[in-house]
Amino acid sequence: MRSAPPRPKGSAQLDRLRAKIRAIEPHALAAPQGAQPCRAPGELLHLQPGLHEICPAEYLDTPAALAVQTGFMAMHLRTSERRPPLVWVRPADGRGQDFGQPYPLALKAWGLKPDEVLLAEASDMADALWAMEEALRTGAWLIGEIGQASQYDLTRSKRLNLAARDCGGLALLLRSHLTASPSAALSRWRISARPSQAEAWRGATGLPGLGHPRYRAQLERVKGGPPADFDIEWRNAAFHVLKPAPLAQRAAQPDPIALSA
Repeated sequence: MRSAPPRPKGSAQLDRLRAKIRAIEPHALAAPQGAQPCRAPGELLHLQPGLHEICPAEYLDTPAALAVQTGFMAMHLRTSERRPPLVWVRPADGRGQDFGQPYPLALKAWGLKPDEVLLAEASDMADALWAMEEALRTGAWLIGEIGQASQYDLTRSKRLNLAARDCGGLALLLRSHLTASPSAALSRWRISARPSQAEAWRGATGLPGLGHPRYRAQLERVKGGPPADFDIEWRNAAFHVLKPAPLAQRAAQPDPIALSA
């Protein structure tokens, strides 16, 4: 009977390491708490408690990003079991974004009651970030504007995320259209404006009516899941994911050529 070949040096230690890996593997492969990596696009619009970032695709897409930020907050406030206070924090010098202050009539159109929104304008970004964290720790939900502020780093984002999650709150921060630095946000959305579908009815001048606002929502990163890219429409006080139009059974048409006079 042939004896088994001698085991290589260190094999016992390797066996112990393999046993440890097998013991922790199910936990390592599990999704983080609150994350669902295989959710459908519509379910991705329901944000988990914590910090989320919204960025415009280009500079002129900033109003679109603000609209989605406001719509997200209104949609989640309406479905929340409690009605938490809402604090909107921005730097007074306009360095968050330069498209003006929140407009009460627009807030009302997007489902937020203007008299329930506390607007806080800080003297500088350091005070704005402090006000954001303090608001979250009181149990309030947060809309914040930070733009391209260098003070907003990985450490500060971790503090904001923990403050929001500890109280079960939601924090939506508007960042710059430029490349965003790493952060502890649970998700980062890149928003651009899309053409609305014209209504069937026509006005006195023969022009079609304006359709519902539409946006391209690119989920750049989400904790515990893959990126996604889809179009959304604000309709009946909620965002809806638009399904791709079916392909027409016809030959492809060339793009029109613009002729100058």
